Amino acid sequence: MHFREYIKATGISVFFTFAIFLIEPVLAPYIKSLGFDNFQLGLIFSVMPLAIIFFSPIFGKLADDIGKLRIIIFGLMIQLLAIIIYLSGTSWSLIAFARILDALAITIVTLIALAKVEDHLSDKDRGKYSGISLSIQYIGAIIAPVLGGVLADKLFVKAPFLLTAFLLILLSFILVFRNPKLRKKIHKNDFNFLDSLKNFLSIRPLRGMAILGFVAHASQPAIKVFLPLFIIEKLNLGYSFIGVAIFFIGIAHLFQFYFGHLADKFGRSKVMFVGILIYSFSLLLLAFASNYTILLVILFFLGIGSSIWNVSAWTLMSDIGERLNKEAEVVCSYMSLAKIGGFLSYIFSGLIVDIYGFGVLFVVNGLLLFLGLIVSFKFFKGSHSEALSDDYGLTL
Repeated sequence: MHFREYIKATGISVFFTFAIFLIEPVLAPYIKSLGFDNFQLGLIFSVMPLAIIFFSPIFGKLADDIGKLRIIIFGLMIQLLAIIIYLSGTSWSLIAFARILDALAITIVTLIALAKVEDHLSDKDRGKYSGISLSIQYIGAIIAPVLGGVLADKLFVKAPFLLTAFLLILLSFILVFRNPKLRKKIHKNDFNFLDSLKNFLSIRPLRGMAILGFVAHASQPAIKVFLPLFIIEKLNLGYSFIGVAIFFIGIAHLFQFYFGHLADKFGRSKVMFVGILIYSFSLLLLAFASNYTILLVILFFLGIGSSIWNVSAWTLMSDIGERLNKEAEVVCSYMSLAKIGGFLSYIFSGLIVDIYGFGVLFVVNGLLLFLGLIVSFKFFKGSHSEALSDDYGLTL
């Protein structure tokens, strides 16, 4: 393992995650306060996964070809532009455009930084050290929402956005001076995202990952958009309470180093299925959260399921991507396919909440996750990710 480069790549992820999670508890309520209803809010957020569907594989290929650090710097620039639009825009079209930029930036920086981390790990202990990196990254993810919520309550709602902008500028300057001046060519095939998706789906366990990614990302509107609204509108609480709720989801992610170790020991897919089961059951229980204390307990278990799924899924795909020497392309192609679920869910989630309420949305997402687990099971049956055996069918 190249320890120094591993630390640098992890540091980029930690810094960026902290910056973008500052606005996590206030983003949906802030956009809704501009005059949009729940259905319109769902439509605005739906453009984010739609952008990822088309552009994520392209940036994965570009990162493999011209350098991951260059693509990460580009991602920071467009994330900063998104924050500026959030602060100044009021029209539907401007906010939707900001969501598109947001989508591209988060995908580029988080996934390419993850691929950069995985570049320096061996297959034997990939889960453990990936988990350590992800655990450190989530320190920012659980602290930042609390800080962002407090800033919004104590100062003004745009305060977290301003702090995020400052941190993005700072990180950009640091990375620009570290960027090696390499002359690498962009290939015409880099922009053929359908080719990347075809390659991804040609591998049997990755087809299973596409199914699981679809249903997992379909649950994101419930957590990222409508859970904050549920806390404000149904429990009559403030932004700070949203930040604490996100903290309870994220706290279990600090233990991804241990869950990664379990994935190394017992197999990626087995551990991953356990995580999905816990996550889906927790989503179902959210429908019965009658007060804030019960909600926090459920969110803690939801976070455990999410963290188990997260580290084992990324490690499994990194195993395959590393063997193909296309790690960035694999993880970005996965995100493209997974975001189809997010796109469709953002469109219909607001409608479900308007007609049936928050509880029905949580139940529908929990059941969808469980169904996805059952359907995808056959694609992993008999494969052993920790050994990278021929059962993976790595034939492109």
